[in-house]
Amino acid sequence: MRIRDGFEVYWREPGASQVGLDPRCAVLLEDLSEGEQQVLEALGRDVDRAALLSLANAHSVRTAAVDVLLERLRVAGVLLEEGTVAGDPDARYWQVAAAAGIEPPGSRLDRVIQVCGVDQLGLRIAVILAQSGIGSVLLQDRSRVRPEDVGAGLFRPGDVGVNRAEVGRAVLRAAAPKVGVTVPARTRPDLVVVVDHGVVDPVPLRVLMREDVAHLPVLVRELDVVVGPLVRPGLGVCLRCVDLYRCEADARWPAVATQVATRPPSGVETSLGWSGAALAAGQILAVLDGRSAVVEGAELALTAWDPIPVVRDWQVHPECGCSPVALGVPSGTPPRTAKGGHR
Repeated sequence: MRIRDGFEVYWREPGASQVGLDPRCAVLLEDLSEGEQQVLEALGRDVDRAALLSLANAHSVRTAAVDVLLERLRVAGVLLEEGTVAGDPDARYWQVAAAAGIEPPGSRLDRVIQVCGVDQLGLRIAVILAQSGIGSVLLQDRSRVRPEDVGAGLFRPGDVGVNRAEVGRAVLRAAAPKVGVTVPARTRPDLVVVVDHGVVDPVPLRVLMREDVAHLPVLVRELDVVVGPLVRPGLGVCLRCVDLYRCEADARWPAVATQVATRPPSGVETSLGWSGAALAAGQILAVLDGRSAVVEGAELALTAWDPIPVVRDWQVHPECGCSPVALGVPSGTPPRTAKGGHR
């Protein structure tokens, strides 16, 4: 037995020790004898009960006192009585989170995520997902590596001109050797991540809607990266709803959007590319793990100068017809906005 991996035992003063640092999960133990503090220190490493009781006896600590101490640690969720120590930072993190009352995610090995759009941002998202234990991460992109894609330890100068998805698969295998980069034919992904620039291409979205595949847009714009809203076909807002609202706000938006779609992508600011990828991956994992995700019916817009994303809620548009929910939305009802939303 031992203290769960991720926790450490700290001496505070004679008679008081603590396990862990974060107030949400730390355990303060007071009124301890010097011997009990020694027993607690021993639990910072693997030790069997016999050895623990032998140590306790050497410090004049009775077996009953040891059992009381173990029970306090057990109730607090910081005692690992059997099993193996977590071997990676992710497992250690969720062990500590469990002690704070957070339900850890189950195995992600059977999850399949497809990332469409493998520029630097898309590949960063894919790498985070692969390293987070997603079983299969599929990459789809027919374009070739551009000079502006090079960098960040992902695409290299020699990759320029090579298919992005092909290079991306090699990057994924190097970052997470156990991740699958192919799946059997007709395998349905749990979620498709659509990475685009300026505007989201509506053509692949029609296929996803028709085939009832959940998808999440990640859009790079001039000043921000926008993640969401998550689209579950037939169950809520879709990206056509968002576009219809934008057309209501700007009658000439279709003409502008058509031009935007034909322009080559200009890349993404360095810090925004990393923070945007982390934000998107975090929301994707929340969706897959069944945790609360902000992108359920909303978008998150992140800039390079503000670490707090703007949240904008979206409702089904009454003229879209993408969901039965539309029947209950009064005509002209605008989307709800938080913290100065835009679009």
